[in-house]
Amino acid sequence: MKSLRLGRYAVCTGVAVAMLAGCGSQVAPTGGMTASYAAHGESWILPGTSSGDLIYATGGCGGACVISYPSGQTADSISISGGVGGDCSDSEGNVFIANNTHVLEYAHGGTTPTATLDLAGDDATGCAIDGATGNLAIVYRGSGADVAVFADAQGQPTLYSSGLDSEFCGYDGDGNLFVSGYNSDTPGLSELPKGSGGFSTLSINGKLGNPGRVQWDGKYVTYESRTAGSVKIARLTVAGSSATVVSATRFKGAVRNAYESWIYGKRIIVPYSIHGEYGNKIGVWAYPGGGKAVVRTFQKYPKNWSFQAVTVSVAPSGTRIHK
Repeated sequence: MKSLRLGRYAVCTGVAVAMLAGCGSQVAPTGGMTASYAAHGESWILPGTSSGDLIYATGGCGGACVISYPSGQTADSISISGGVGGDCSDSEGNVFIANNTHVLEYAHGGTTPTATLDLAGDDATGCAIDGATGNLAIVYRGSGADVAVFADAQGQPTLYSSGLDSEFCGYDGDGNLFVSGYNSDTPGLSELPKGSGGFSTLSINGKLGNPGRVQWDGKYVTYESRTAGSVKIARLTVAGSSATVVSATRFKGAVRNAYESWIYGKRIIVPYSIHGEYGNKIGVWAYPGGGKAVVRTFQKYPKNWSFQAVTVSVAPSGTRIHK
């Protein structure tokens, strides 16, 4: 089945005027006050927003938007050439962004890469960090392999084939790595058990939709089903060579298409669209309750933006203002 990597390299594009309007000035979130922005180098920053938790949202602001959380104010922007895919973050607030043939690392609040990791292929999408070891996993397109694992998020990666047409990835609480993708025409899941030398394709008890983000919610491996008009977060138990769907979070409202979401505590942040392919909205729902959105969208983003993924960069200890 053809991969559903729609709008993979959609960033803020257009003439210079559109760039200024789309990547600079923003309107306030629904119910908020009008923001007053100050120049910050070649980007725009809202003073006082970078000391707390931040959302890094790829696919907007010319590469990625840095958004304060939970206020939803756009704090800064990152210009990234060559296209962007998924992103992920570790417990120290470091953020990793898939950038076609590379992975870019940013410190909390940073807009200049602190490191660049090279991939043996292109079209990088999925991104995941093992909370126990700091290992970084990236899904990409390569010859004979499609998953790269960087020990401690540095150096040269170990390469694997997941056995699927791989899309996204995520670790569980024990350091096992899971990859979502397609097994022929069927959405599927593959596992690289901790310490193992290769992936095994899992049998699925229950129904999964088009593959999205895989994440650990503290109890379950979660699988984001991105089937248009039927978006949900499935919670799975994994035993041996099989995974079983035990429950799911569904979203009320006009969520047509969803992109890589991020579970953070009792909330889930979802980039989505209500029409077509352009996911130019970022909403917040209760997790695992779902239902009606807590925040329908942070701001009125430009129509030609297509957010690909979000992750939360937690504020370093001593500066964190959101719990």
